[in-house]
This record gives sequence, C-alpha cells and structure tokens, in this order.
Amino acid sequence: MKQEAVAGTIGQPIAPAQPRIQISYMRFLYVNKNAKWAMLILLPILLLAFLAPALPLQAPLESNIRASLNAPSLEHPFGTDKLGRDVLSRTLSGIKVSLFVGFSVALIALAFGIVLGTVSGFFGKTTDRMIMGVVDIFLAFPSLLLAIGLVAILGAGTVPVICAIALSDVPRFIRLQRSLVLSLKSRTYIDAARTVQAPQIWLMAKHIVPNTIAPLLVAASIASANAILIEASLSFLGLGILPPEPSLGNIIKDGQMYLQQAWWISTLPGAVILLIAISLHFLSDGIREELDPRARK
Repeated sequence: MKQEAVAGTIGQPIAPAQPRIQISYMRFLYVNKNAKWAMLILLPILLLAFLAPALPLQAPLESNIRASLNAPSLEHPFGTDKLGRDVLSRTLSGIKVSLFVGFSVALIALAFGIVLGTVSGFFGKTTDRMIMGVVDIFLAFPSLLLAIGLVAILGAGTVPVICAIALSDVPRFIRLQRSLVLSLKSRTYIDAARTVQAPQIWLMAKHIVPNTIAPLLVAASIASANAILIEASLSFLGLGILPPEPSLGNIIKDGQMYLQQAWWISTLPGAVILLIAISLHFLSDGIREELDPRARK
C-alpha cells in the first residue's frame, strides 16, 4: 500500500499518512462469501449453546440409568450416554467450554505475539537473538506434543489447558509479527521519521503495529480453531477438561467404548467440533479478504 509522508513543523516528527484498517461490517456480513458461510454455521451453534439453560433439555450432569444408551429421538436429539445423560445438553455445555478456550488462547497468543514480535523485529541484534532463540526451541516441538508436556507440568483443568495451548501458539505469533515488522521498518516513511529523531515507542505504536494487525487477525482466527481441536484432543486423552465438567473431548472419550452399540455419543459431538473448526477457517478467509482488497475475487 502506498505510503505518503506529511511534513511536520520544525522539531516535530514527520507523520506519514497512516492507512487505517477498517472493516465494512455490512459488506463483511452480507457480501463476503466466506463470512456468510462462517456465520451460517457458527451463529446457530452459538445461539443453541448460550440458550441451552432455557431449552427443555435434561441438565448436562443429570443421569437417568433407565434411559441409558437411548438412540437419538425427539426427547433426546443426540441420544443418551451410558449413564443416561443427555448428549445434546452435554454437547452444548461443552461448546461453551471449547469456544472459551479457543478465543482465550487466540487473545493471549495475539497479545504476547504483538509485544515480543515487535520488540524482536524492531530492535534486532541481541534482543532479537535472545527472543528468537527461545522461540526456536518451542517451535522445535509439534503443537500437540508441546501442549501435552505443558499440561503435564501445569496440571489439568480449564485454566492450565488455556495456558498450555497459548504457550505452544505464542512462538508462531512472535515469528509472524517479527517478519511483518522487519518488512515494515525498512519503509521510506519510517526512515523519514527516524531522520527527525521520532521516538522508538511512537514509531512502533503509531506506524508499525497498526500495519500488522490484518495478518495477525487472520492468524488468530485460525489459532482459535486449532486450540479447540487441541483442547478436544487433550480432553480425549484425559489431560484436559476433566469429568464431570462436559467438554467435547471427554464426551467423545465417553463414547469410545460404545462406537458400535451407541455411535451417536462420539460421532455427533465430533461433527460439532468439525463444524466449528470449518466455520472459524471460513471466518479467517473472510477477514483476510476484507482487510486485503487484493485477496477479493
């Protein structure tokens, strides 16, 4: 995007015309094809999850042995599990947990990635080598394997799982932000601002970070989808959200022994995870197209 420098008065830094990242919400929701698909999939799931207490459903932790392993019906649309608990009610409760984990991980990774990636890329030299040395160590491990190791240290539960997945995602955000900063700090308008001794903090806050937000938002939406999948994997392995608190991962684990007899216990919550992940990837494509006009077809 073309940058134009606007000369300031003597003693003041040159203030380049800053390209503002704007989203036309009407276009984003009604014209952008990927955003429409994301909303069509995600909004009904969100509405059902947050309106679940008002729906005529059995409580997620309420058991009824007489209704054990009942197939999907009007009374139990997702059937029941081995303890007679309503799988739909448990799935809706698990969706809230999974979305909370996914969005929390994305926000944490985004915040730390922006700060450390900007410092590393902008200052370079010793600071860059120190930060990237630690980042390279974390990136040497696959995300799921690293998350398993961190959960083993931090313990199971919602907060430890969020911290573990976020720590495994932060290095990727740092490296992405660093690469964006390196490409921006050599621009002409940054050199012009430096010639008049513009403060480093001012340069980073006003002209570096705002121009890196677009790709970071795309990465954050993808990271939230990946975090949901990793949380489900950890819970399936017994390392994430522990029973009796419902999680999509431990619901699938509950039905593992009954795949032939009661396929619905694992299959239907698994389909929900797939739909959420697909919708978030559609959302990331929609954000990318909206913030980068060159990506629009």
